[in-house]
Amino acid sequence: MSYQIPCSPVVSETEEKKSRFICWLGPVQDKAAFQQQLDAMRAQYPDASHHCTALVIGNPANPEVMQSDDDGEPGGSAGRPMLELLLKQEIGNVGAIVTRYFGGTKLGVGGLMRAYRGAVGAAVKAAELQLFVPERRISVACDFSQESRLRFLAGQYRGRCEDADYSSGVTILLQLPDDQWPLLREQLLAEGFTIVKGEE
Repeated sequence: MSYQIPCSPVVSETEEKKSRFICWLGPVQDKAAFQQQLDAMRAQYPDASHHCTALVIGNPANPEVMQSDDDGEPGGSAGRPMLELLLKQEIGNVGAIVTRYFGGTKLGVGGLMRAYRGAVGAAVKAAELQLFVPERRISVACDFSQESRLRFLAGQYRGRCEDADYSSGVTILLQLPDDQWPLLREQLLAEGFTIVKGEE
């Protein structure tokens, strides 16, 4: 399933009753990289009240990693609404860090939820998003006489031939959109191609 990912980091700022909310939002591939960005934000804004976070790695419909942190704000008032907004917008491989400077007026849990959600929403609007289509790599073996047919079928399912090995018969490494694989697999098996194990 395809989903949106941010192309590059953005920083936006919102205000709620004199509290400043500075949101960093950007592409993230793993937890370690996100932690580095959080450390950088803490260093950049050392006197801030809170640095709340939300992280989604992988497909937002079924994430590999999904986490949030309130960083001292009342439980569920910051990280969770940030995370929920990212999931609702169907954005994956994304991290959000909202740095808050307290403005002197308590916002209450409801106000905090709106403010943190709004901060991430403003950053999402400012961000350039692109569609990410997960791909699959698979090796298929066949006789020399079947090679052109295999290449044709791969193209029919939006696949690309990445590499070919001609040592014994032909083994071709294909890359194609993940959602196209079940259809191509069925077609290959019906026509007698061999799907090499270990690449599925």
